[in-house]
Amino acid sequence: MSAFINHLDYSQVARGYDRSRRIEPAIIDALVRGLDSLHARNILELGAGTGNYTAALDASGYAVTALDRSSAMVAIGAHKARAAWIVADAGRLPLRANSVDAVAGVNVLHHLPDLAAALAECRRVARAGVVLQAVVRENLATLWYRHYFPEIDEVLLPLHPTLGSLLTTLLRCGFSHVATRKVFYSGDCDLTFEAARARPQLLFDAGFRAATSGFRRLEADGIARGLAHLERDIAAGRFAEIAARYGADHAASGDCVVLTAR
Repeated sequence: MSAFINHLDYSQVARGYDRSRRIEPAIIDALVRGLDSLHARNILELGAGTGNYTAALDASGYAVTALDRSSAMVAIGAHKARAAWIVADAGRLPLRANSVDAVAGVNVLHHLPDLAAALAECRRVARAGVVLQAVVRENLATLWYRHYFPEIDEVLLPLHPTLGSLLTTLLRCGFSHVATRKVFYSGDCDLTFEAARARPQLLFDAGFRAATSGFRRLEADGIARGLAHLERDIAAGRFAEIAARYGADHAASGDCVVLTAR
């Protein structure tokens, strides 16, 4: 696997990323429910990116410290959301022990090179616990994309922990109780990697693909082959049958999970 695939440079894609990202209502609702169950008011947001969820958390009444390792992302987010912004790595948080009520994060866990180290740091700095949204391997496995882009199984699935391994890692890092909630995306406006599940035409948009870490990790020739196959199936009326094969697993697993650990 190339260094490019392992370490995406978000300074190159921050603007495009910001144009394609919005708040997913189901995710912010689950985050707020989790944070309220922890009685959290002062929170650290891990992997804050360009600040969409930062702004939503601020609007929900939380005092937010927003952290991201990409200065380009932070430069955009700092103009969008009221928060204390920090450029730092999740594996070495520049905060004192028990200095925030809770840690929150959206679509960040699969970007962390050492998940256990980052979760241990979250346990160290958070008094009450964490509320973390994640696309686990079970969620990703329900995407019909895998039929057209089989490289996903080799390139993307290993980056995403299984739900069981994530729960185990949280417990090993000092959390004693973890609650999970499965979440289904509305798909209306937040153009994440999974947004094309119900809108396959998005995959033909080079801008959409460039703004998702999933497609930026796939090789160009594999993308071209997959798109050609998808285009043929749509034209021949076969696509709905292919997508339906993944429907039952999607209903059981959801698009992502939100974990509240204390």
